[in-house]
Amino acid sequence: MAYLEIVEGSNRGKTVRLAAETVIGRNADNAMCLADSSVSRQHAIVRQKENYFAIMDCGSANGTFVNKRGLHRHVPQPLYEGDEIVIGSFRMLFRSEGQDPLAAKKKITAATVSLSDAAKLARSGGMTMTFTSETRIPSVSATMDASAGDLLLMQEGVKQNTSSLQDAVRRLQAMVKVSQDLGELAKPEALLEKIMDSIFDMFPHADRAFIMLRDKETGHLAPARGSARDRRGKQDSEEFPVSRTIINTVAEKKQSILSSDAQKDGRFSSQQSIVDLSIRSLMCAPFICKGELLGVISVDTTSHRHAFSADDLAMLTSIAGQAAIAIKNAELYTAIEKETQTRTQLSRYLSPDVVEGVLDGTIPLKLGGERKHGTVFFCDIVGFTGMSESLEAIEVVELLNRYFRITTEIVTRYNGTLHKFGGDMIMAFWNVMVKDDDAQANAMRASIEMQAAVWKFGCGLVTAGQPPIHVGIGCNTGDFAGGNIGGIDRMEYTVIGDNVNLAQRIESLASRWQVFVAAQTYDPASHLCTAVRLPPALVKGKSLPISVFSVRGILLDNDVMILTVPVSVRFAKGLQCGGLLVRWQQSTSLLSLCIPAGIACAGGDSCHCEFDCPELGRPMVLDAKVTDIEEPATESTQCTPIVLGAIEGVEALAFFKPGSLIQSHKTWDEMARH
Repeated sequence: MAYLEIVEGSNRGKTVRLAAETVIGRNADNAMCLADSSVSRQHAIVRQKENYFAIMDCGSANGTFVNKRGLHRHVPQPLYEGDEIVIGSFRMLFRSEGQDPLAAKKKITAATVSLSDAAKLARSGGMTMTFTSETRIPSVSATMDASAGDLLLMQEGVKQNTSSLQDAVRRLQAMVKVSQDLGELAKPEALLEKIMDSIFDMFPHADRAFIMLRDKETGHLAPARGSARDRRGKQDSEEFPVSRTIINTVAEKKQSILSSDAQKDGRFSSQQSIVDLSIRSLMCAPFICKGELLGVISVDTTSHRHAFSADDLAMLTSIAGQAAIAIKNAELYTAIEKETQTRTQLSRYLSPDVVEGVLDGTIPLKLGGERKHGTVFFCDIVGFTGMSESLEAIEVVELLNRYFRITTEIVTRYNGTLHKFGGDMIMAFWNVMVKDDDAQANAMRASIEMQAAVWKFGCGLVTAGQPPIHVGIGCNTGDFAGGNIGGIDRMEYTVIGDNVNLAQRIESLASRWQVFVAAQTYDPASHLCTAVRLPPALVKGKSLPISVFSVRGILLDNDVMILTVPVSVRFAKGLQCGGLLVRWQQSTSLLSLCIPAGIACAGGDSCHCEFDCPELGRPMVLDAKVTDIEEPATESTQCTPIVLGAIEGVEALAFFKPGSLIQSHKTWDEMARH
C-alpha cells in the first residue's frame, strides 16, 4: 500500500491512498483535489509502475517539485519512501510499503556473488589488493547478522553486560553524525571517500581499510576505485591482503565477521604477505539494503594491544548499514538522473507521451494499430509559401524554430501530445497517448492561447522590420486508428483515418486568428465557449456539407475566459492600432487587451474597439476605459497588455457569456482565407 500524506496546506493531516492512477489537481473530480489557485486543474498524475510508483507533471503552470527539484513536464519521476512533493502551496510526503523502484530490475542473489578471478587487481591511486586462497574461514571471534534489524551479536565466550551495552549505545550515538554526512551526498565517489574517512575516525587504531562493491552486470565483488587505503592515505606500491574466504562468507551469509588475532590464525600463517604485514585483528561487514548485497567493507590493525572487539564489530556493521542506504540512494539518484536525461533528449525528437509509452511498454515496438477516440489538431501559417519565397532558407528555418518554440509548449501544457511538424504545420492530438476526459475543451483552450501567443510573436517581428505571421487552426474529434507504421528498422507512432483527414480539411478553411472546429469537438464543450456557427462547408473527401464552428473564446476556469478576438482600437487622443482581446474576467467585468508596444496610452483613457472577425454578420463594437497598464511578461515581448473596464456594448458583453453562439450570415467566399 502507498499513500500521500499532506503535511502543509489547507488539507494538512489528510492522507490519500494511491490507486493505479491518481490524478492531482484543482478539479473537484480528481482523486486528490487541491483547492488552490496555484494548482492547475490537472496538475500531476501518480501512476503505479509494476511494483513502484512514479509522479508526472501534466504541464502545470507552476510546476511540480520532488525533493525541491522541478520535474520536467510529462517525464515520470520514480517515488521513494519519504520523498517530499510540493504542488503549489501544498507539501506532501510519499509513504510506501515495499514499493521499490528497482525491484523490477535484474537482481543478483548471494549465491551468484563471487570475487574476480584475478589474483591482483590494481586500482588507480590505491594499493594492490592480493586475494589469499585459504580453503576454510579463519578463526572467528564474533559474528553479527547484518541483515537483522536488531543486529544480534554472537561472540564466543563473551557475555553482554549493562556496562558494555551502555558503551555500545554511546558509540552508536556517534553514528548520527555519520548518517547525516552520508545523507547529504549524492555522488558514489564522494560517498566512498566519506565512508573511508569515517572508518579511520571511528577506529583510531585501524591501519588499513578497503571497500569492494558488487558489479551490477556480473554480480562479482570488485575493489572500488581508490577505496583501499591505510591511515597515512593511499599508497601506490604497497601490497594489500584480502581474505577471499572471509569476503565470500560475509557476502553469502550476510554476516559481519571479527577475527581478533589474525596473526596467530593457522589459516593466515600460510600467507607470507599477511605475516609480513603483521595483521593482528580484522573486521569485515557487508553493505546490505533491503536484503540486497551491495558490497563489503574490511578493516584491519597491526596493533597487538588494540585488537578489535565485539563492540567495534557492532560499530562497523552500523556504519555499513548506513553506508548501504547512502550507496543505494546514490545509485538510484544516478539512475534517475540518467533516465531523465535520456527521456529529455528523446523528447526533443519524439512527443514526451510517445517516449513514456515506449519506455513503460504501453506502446509496443511492433507494427500495427488499434482503434482510438480523440481530438486531432492541425495548425499552419497562412501565406507561408509567399513568405518563404522572400526569405533565405536559413532565415526560414530560424523563423520556424522561434515560432515552434512558443507554440509547442502550449500543446503539452494543455495535456496534448505533440505529434509532428510538416514544414510550417503542427499536428497534435488529445486522449490518445494520455487519457483526457476533457479532450475537446483542452484542445480548444490550447488553440485559443496559441493564437494569442502568435499575435504577440508577430508584434516582435514587426518591430524587427519583418512581416508578422498568422496561423489558422482546425480541430476534429472522432474515431481513428493509432499505432506504429513503417518498416522493421524505422517506424513511428501516428494516427490515421477519415476523422484525422477531416481535421486537416477544417484547418485549411481557417484564416488568421481563427480556430475552426467540427461539431464533434464543439458540442461537448459548447457551454464553455463563445462561438460563431458557420455555414455548412463542403470539404474534400465528404459528399455532404459538414458543420463548422468558429471558436473565439473558452472558459479557462469558472471565472476567466481566454479569447482570440482581433480588434481595431481607437483611443480618444486619436491614436489607432490593431489589438487582440485575450481575456475576459466575469466577476470583475474586466477585459485584457494586447496592443503593439510604443502606443502611448494611460490609465483613464477612453478607447473604442471594433471586432475584426470576418465571420460576423455585422461589426460588433465596445467602448471602455483603460484601468491599468500591465508589464509585459518578458522584456523581449513587443506588445503592451492593458486592462479595460467600464465596458459598454450590449452585443459584445452578450458575446463574452459562456455558451453564447451567433449565427454567421456570411458565405464561404466572403470569408475566404486571407
